[in-house]
Order: sequence, then C-alpha cells, then structure tokens
Amino acid sequence: MLPVHVFDYVIDQVGRDIGRTRPEQGGALLGLRGRDVLTAFVHDARAQVTRVEYSNTAWLLDEIGRMEEAGPIRFKGIIHSHPARMPRPSQQDHREYGRTLEAVPDLGRYIAPIVTHDLTTPGERHELFTDTARISFFGAMWTERGVRLEPMRPVVVPLAAALRHAGLSWSDSLPLTTRVGTVPGVRVPLPPGRSGARRYLFATADFPVAPPLLLEEAGADGPHPELIVRELGWDPRIPEQDRLREALGAGTPAPGPRGKGGAGQPARHASASGPGPEPLSATRELPVPDTRTPSPRTPDTRIQDTRIQGARIADAPAPAPLSPDAPLTPSAPPPGRMRRLVYRVGIGRRRAARAGLFARTQGLLSPALRDAHVVLVGVGSVGSYLAEVLVRSGVGHLTLVDPDRVEPANLGRSLFGVRDIGRNKAKATARRLRKVNPRLKVTVIKRDVGALDYHQWYQRISDAQLVVAATDDNHAQQRLNHLSYYLRRPAVFIGLYDGAAGGEIVFTTPGSPCWSCATGGVRESLGELGHQPRTDYGTGRLFAVPGLLTDIHHLTAAAAKVVLALLHPSGGPDRVGGFLTAPLQKDLSMALFAMEPDHWFFPRVLGEAPGQHAFQSIWLRTGRRPDCPVCGELSLRSDPGEYTARKQDEAELTRIQKRAYQERRRRQQHRH
Repeated sequence: MLPVHVFDYVIDQVGRDIGRTRPEQGGALLGLRGRDVLTAFVHDARAQVTRVEYSNTAWLLDEIGRMEEAGPIRFKGIIHSHPARMPRPSQQDHREYGRTLEAVPDLGRYIAPIVTHDLTTPGERHELFTDTARISFFGAMWTERGVRLEPMRPVVVPLAAALRHAGLSWSDSLPLTTRVGTVPGVRVPLPPGRSGARRYLFATADFPVAPPLLLEEAGADGPHPELIVRELGWDPRIPEQDRLREALGAGTPAPGPRGKGGAGQPARHASASGPGPEPLSATRELPVPDTRTPSPRTPDTRIQDTRIQGARIADAPAPAPLSPDAPLTPSAPPPGRMRRLVYRVGIGRRRAARAGLFARTQGLLSPALRDAHVVLVGVGSVGSYLAEVLVRSGVGHLTLVDPDRVEPANLGRSLFGVRDIGRNKAKATARRLRKVNPRLKVTVIKRDVGALDYHQWYQRISDAQLVVAATDDNHAQQRLNHLSYYLRRPAVFIGLYDGAAGGEIVFTTPGSPCWSCATGGVRESLGELGHQPRTDYGTGRLFAVPGLLTDIHHLTAAAAKVVLALLHPSGGPDRVGGFLTAPLQKDLSMALFAMEPDHWFFPRVLGEAPGQHAFQSIWLRTGRRPDCPVCGELSLRSDPGEYTARKQDEAELTRIQKRAYQERRRRQQHRH
C-alpha cells in the first residue's frame, strides 16, 4: 500500500470544514509537485451540494489557480464526504478521476480521500480519524487496463502538534508551501528574535525524522531582505513529539554573529554517550542557492556563503478564509490570466481545449475542422506524428487502423514511450491524442486492411471526409486507393524510401488520377533515373531501413499540410485552403521530396538552380490511364466489392482488378 504524507493541520481543517457538516461537502487538496504530499486544503464552502452529489465551483478553480501561480504548490486531488455506509469512491467519482488524469498527465496520481461520519467501525490501514469524521484515503492512476483505484496509507506529518507542544501559537492561516533553494516544504512564522528580525521554521514532509531549518531575515532593507538559513540541533534519541521543543530551547534565543555559529552555550541533555542537541543559539548556518537566478550547474553548496542578498522564498498563499458576507458569485481571474484550474481540475477543460487548439492559428485554420473525420491507416513513424499534428490543428474525429504492436525499435522514430511497448499502436496513439484534446472522437481498429471486408470499409470511409494511407504495404495502399476513389473521398498516400533520404506524397480527389496511375506511370518514367523502392516479394511491404526522425517528420509535416488543405471547405482561410489550388488545376498530384543533398534525380533537375542543397521538392503532373479499373472510363470502373483483397500481394490484386475491368467491359460491349 503506497503512502501519502499529510500535514496534521490539513487533517484538522478537513475535520472542521467537512466532518462537522452533513454530506456532501468537499474541497481541493494541494501539495508538492512529484510527491504524494498534502500541504493545503481549500474548502469549497460555496458549492451547490445535495445529500448525494458535490460539484466544484468556479471560485475553487480561481483559488487553486491563484495558489499555483504564487508558488510551488500543485493541485493533488479532491476530497469530499459520503454517507456513513459508503467510505469509498463511487463509480461517478471513478470516472471523474479518469477524466482528470487524462486531461492532466503530469498529475501522476489523483489523491481522492472520502470523508464519512462513521466513528464506530474499526479503522483500516488506509484510514484515520478526527474528532468528527473518518477519512479514507485512495489514489487513482493510469495503468494498461485503464484507471486503477487503490487505498493509500496516510502518514501524518505532526508539524502543528510539534509547534503547540513547544509552546508556540498556531493558526491554520500561517503555514505556506514554499521552497528553500530547490527543496520544497512548509514555512511557518516563529516569534521574532531579540533583534526583532523575523524568523520562520521550514519543515519538509520527512519531519520529524528530518530536522527542520531556521530562516532568519538579517536585515529589512529593500523588498527582499538578506536571509540566513540554519539547521537546528536535532537529537533522534528524543521522542519525536519533544524534538522540536528541545531544539528550540526554552526562550528561543537569538542567533550568534553573522557568518559564524552561535555563542556556543552548553549543550542540554549531555551524557557520557555523547553531546545532546544544540540549543537554538548554537544552530549551524546552511548555504542556499539564489532562487532568482538558477545556474545550469549547481555548485557545491557546502562551501558557499550563507548570506543570500535578495533571495526570495517562493510562497503559495494560504487559502483566504470565507467571510459570512462574502458574495456567492465566482470571482473573476486577474486580467491576462486564464483560469489554470480549467486544466488542473478538469471543469470546463473541454471548452478551453477547443479554444486553445485555435488560439495561435486564428484565421489560418477553419473551426470546421472540429467536425472533420479522417480515417488514418498506419500509425507508425509517419502516421503517429501525422495524427498528432491533425489533432493539434483541430481535427475532431479520427479512425486509427493498425494491427501491429509497439516494439522497442519503434521508440526512436515514433511518439510512443517505454510504457507503450507491447500495446497496440493505434490504441497507444489514441491515448496520447486524448491528452491533447479530451473532446476528440477516436475509433481504434486493431486489424489489417485486408481483414476488413468491403462492407466494413464502405461504412468507415463513407462516414469520413478524407483517408490517409501511411502504411509500408503497397497492397494495402492499392486497396485503400480503390475504396476511397470509388466512394469519392479524397485520399493522401505517404511513402518513404532510401532510408528516409527521399519520399513521396500523392493525393487524389474525385476526377484526379488515382494513386495507382500516379505512382505506376511516374515510376515507370523515373525508374531509369535509379529509383526503385525495395519491397519484400511475398508481402509487398517495404523493407524497414534506418532513417532519421527529422527526415521522416519533414515529409510527414508536408503531408499534414496537404491533408489540412483538402479538409478545408471552399471559401475558407486562403493560406491553408488555397494551398492546393494550383496543383489541383494542373494535375500536380504527386510531390517528390529529397531530404539529403544529391539525392536521386534532383541534381539533374535542380542542379543549375542557385542556392540548392537539401530539403527539395518537385511536384509532378500525373495522368489517368484509360483502362484503369479505379479512375479510368467511368462506365468501366470496377466496384471494390467485386473481389476480396485478403491475403493477396500487389501484383495479384492488380490482376483481379483488371479481370473485373475486362469482365465489365465485355458485358458492356455485349449489351451494345
């Protein structure tokens, strides 16, 4: 059972604000980034609640956004109350955890305690009690099978109790989540020293095992006074609840001269086995790097001076207490700042995501893209990157088709991570894309092109506005060419060769030459110039060869712009919608690319042009063959439903298409 560290004053606040009122009540938990540590609680007292439902308010979103912007504190989860017999998250809670984790990937774990008023049932390891309530701790996180919810063992950090035990006053408005150098923790003000300088106690989540630090302002000149950081004497032989009191001493005397230790008063609790803890006047000064100007390399702090002129401690303001007369309307965020809770808690994040996808492409991309549906076949090094570009450009619906699983060799040239190894490529891609746009509609098909029959493809492609073929299988490309052309859907075909030193983009529209005519005719003409993609004779698949990711992305980015241009409606933004105006008018439906200097025939064509090196492109005019069963004479075109494409290579598929074409032509001649 994983632990979650909770400062004791957070538990006290939850007990007062939620434990003393009937369900449902709730609020936000905040703490340290990257660790399961809770340092603050914000009660959502203005929420609209019923006996069975709690919903966050916009005020809570603003409050968390303010606290996050002010310091190193981060949103960690939501705590709310349930009826006594339900000390666990509901199914609705579970779904909310998943949506938030999907929208906020860096959250890592969603901490989700449940408060009930059951004080009689014996507690379990994941529970603790206040005077008024039981708190059951749970944590939610993503796994291969979805969101997993598990109990978490609470570890209480007794900072408030230790200060009270030392005879110091305590208020819930005092602790601030802050940083000393790069170490996060909680800062609490102490009584001023004899010189009147302000002092603070700084404790980490490992308190009281780890000693706290003493922070003292050495001067009050300027907005950022000089700070001295000291380590208190700490004796692990003393009971934990007494260590702070003994370290602070009876009167908490002022520190000694600057830059040195204290006056060296006799140690208390001295014994034959060794010295006892040092009193406060004998605290040891510690150096801390200047947090305003972090350097690329942090020098050895053991030899630095302890004085920090103008150093600032990044503070997260404590939650402002609610006044009985406070207005119940949500407060407006400061000018120029979006509500960060939109992204942290998830309320309204879909609306923000839609706006954000077009925030920096205003006037360039059409908002109609959110209703566009693209069928993308092949989500490897080309397809996975292309899918992400389309979603970030605002495309709202994707169908991803790929039967393969992620292998270690895919990590260097695709968007997949180590955790995706063994997963289906289409499913892993869909998960990543939903983190970009939670509103995205995405369908995953974990099957090969030939494994879907004509009727299944008919339904998928008819429902889409465009088809993208990014496979390494010429047989699959040819099948998709016939299906998309027959159903009058634009299509884009992407191919790489020669270790990604070169590549091609072919796009088809109703009335243009099909992919088979474009590639067949052009390659026959250009074959004399030395280009012939290497394929496996048995499958028609291109051999996997080494290639740079930068070259792959160069071609894929160009293909993405072609896709976006084909998706834009007439009359849309000229910069994208008009990108293919000239190629469509001149039948320039095939673009060849060279990512390396002196690649293929490019030197022969562009060798005399000045300023040429690499990343060149040539757009070629293609034509339809009259006897083509896909784009030839309309009355003689073949129906892709007339044959089966399963388990056949490219040559066999071509023969089947031609036989269907000849049979159709024979029947036509017979009728005449």
